[in-house]
Amino acid sequence: MWIALVPKLVQSRPLRENVFAMINRAVILAHRFVFEGGSVVSPSAVAMIRRALTSLARLGVRDICVVDGDQAELLRERLELGSLIGVNVRVLANRSWRRAGGSALRIAQTFIGNEPCLILRGDRPLDDETLANLVNIELGQASAAVVVGSTPEGLLTDEVKVQLGTSRADRSARNPRVVGIGLDLERYDAVFTGHAVVSPAIIDAFDGIPNPSIEDGFEVLVRNGETVRALSGGIEWPWGVRRPAEVDDKVEALLAAKEHPEYTLFNPGPVNTTARVKSALVHHDMCHRDGDFSELMVSLTGKLRRIFRASSQHSVVLITGSGTAAMESAISSSVPTDRKALIIDNGAFGERILEIARLHQLNTVHLRYAWGDMVDPADVSRAFEAHPEIEVVVMVHHETSVGLLNPIREVGALCKQHDALFVVDAVSSLGAEDLDVVRDNIDICYGSANKCLHAVSGTGFLCVSPRTWAKIEGIRPRSYYLNLKRYRYYMDELAQTPFTPAVSSYFALDAACDEFLTDGHGRRWAEYRRRNQRLRRGLQELGMAPFTRTGKESNSVVTACVPNGVTFAELYDGLKNRGFIIYGCKSVLAEKFLQIANMGNMSSQTIDALLEAMREVIAEIRAAQLTASRTAFAERGEHGGRIIGHDAVSAGVQ
Repeated sequence: MWIALVPKLVQSRPLRENVFAMINRAVILAHRFVFEGGSVVSPSAVAMIRRALTSLARLGVRDICVVDGDQAELLRERLELGSLIGVNVRVLANRSWRRAGGSALRIAQTFIGNEPCLILRGDRPLDDETLANLVNIELGQASAAVVVGSTPEGLLTDEVKVQLGTSRADRSARNPRVVGIGLDLERYDAVFTGHAVVSPAIIDAFDGIPNPSIEDGFEVLVRNGETVRALSGGIEWPWGVRRPAEVDDKVEALLAAKEHPEYTLFNPGPVNTTARVKSALVHHDMCHRDGDFSELMVSLTGKLRRIFRASSQHSVVLITGSGTAAMESAISSSVPTDRKALIIDNGAFGERILEIARLHQLNTVHLRYAWGDMVDPADVSRAFEAHPEIEVVVMVHHETSVGLLNPIREVGALCKQHDALFVVDAVSSLGAEDLDVVRDNIDICYGSANKCLHAVSGTGFLCVSPRTWAKIEGIRPRSYYLNLKRYRYYMDELAQTPFTPAVSSYFALDAACDEFLTDGHGRRWAEYRRRNQRLRRGLQELGMAPFTRTGKESNSVVTACVPNGVTFAELYDGLKNRGFIIYGCKSVLAEKFLQIANMGNMSSQTIDALLEAMREVIAEIRAAQLTASRTAFAERGEHGGRIIGHDAVSAGVQ
């Protein structure tokens, strides 16, 4: 992948022989770390594992297990284990698609037994002094101890953060207590290096997670009140650096050869994508029933889980189709025949939810608002009181047709109070708006690749809470292709999809998720706010007032009135001739209002260029209208050829 780890070991004092090591067993996680290109054994990585084996033997660790993948036999041969004196080494093969660290430990569960065990990442060197300290640590009542390093500049996106306790005892302790561990902690004190000592309790912590990482297990332990200690490496950890993706020029060269014209998209999906996302569409051919595709699925669903801000127990499934495919899967799979769904509707996509529910002959309660009106949680509370048989509540987070954000947090709290499943459409909000499926009590949240995640069309996905599956277990499938339980089975058992997916779109979405997580939630949301404010100011200056002024407008779309004296079709054509695509409103807002989205890969200069082009097009349309009007009067010879009453009409923008 794109992490290039520094192979040079940190210098430290020589190892001292210690035949009475506190920790007598060690597991080295080697899968994918010893390969180049996925199949060629890397001599330098094998040498790194060999050095770890030698160091452990000198410290008195006598039983060592190396867990690798399909080529475990080749690795065993290259390690030359016969030359290691006084140490027992076994190499286990993990041939499943479940290859994250936690699953690898499950492979070694029998080896670990009932004693504390040292866990080492095979691709990251550990200095001799820290290794000696780790081998001699006494867990006592703790369930684990993790080695942490100082935070490097430009921290890589997929490094696991560690938050330490702030009590007086923790501050003074040599090994302070860990109170938080995860990829997306907002506040953290150190970074997990990948090395740890664990008790057998870690194995139980993996229960319920289809392909757990080691960090998932630590997160469960901490959440359950178990004690996890931090051991400082005492060094500036030799973190890797991101390899630059040198694809821009190559992608531009490919695009230059295409006959299709180039446009900058200001419509609310599909969106402008980066060269990296475009380049991800070009890849070696892959079978969707092969383990390599399963690895892509594990990578992609893990990143989406983080973007949804879900727990490790949440399921993420992918569907080849638009956001509406995910919408129909969520609705048709979640409502029991003898219960009701409350459909909250204040725009075109709320109406679409109702249409799908009625198509599947679901029992519904329809809470309807006019387009542009805000949803009132008090109305939802009254609906629960009037209809106690409501089992599911469905609403749109960002009602794109009007550009409004609906109160999902408040409605989610009501759903939790009434033990109802909460289904949320986040198709055009995920990636741009503050959304947290755990905090907001969302049970099924679905989205689409080609909106604010900046990927390409063709992939929908759903994030499902653990409690959902028991509630929908008895519901008879209403759709063959969109049966949510079928997608869960294939993901949990095979890390695949039940039907042939749009493989290239999955690669592109994986790249786009990397870009999002590199920015981080806060930075990406702030960027969307900045863009949207710039766009709104510019449209106001053009005399294009917004459709609503509620204070709950989205940060990715502006719904504004069409300029006086100009039709949407004229404006659309004029902007398209200049290389820009805008969007017409639906239904009751058509012709009078338009939409301009700031979704996708977009700079401030691009927004300014659109606004300048709009100014020019509006001026040209009005000038043409004025000329045509004068010509018509002149041809009729009215008033001696003079035009009366047009002196106040400007040829520019009013």
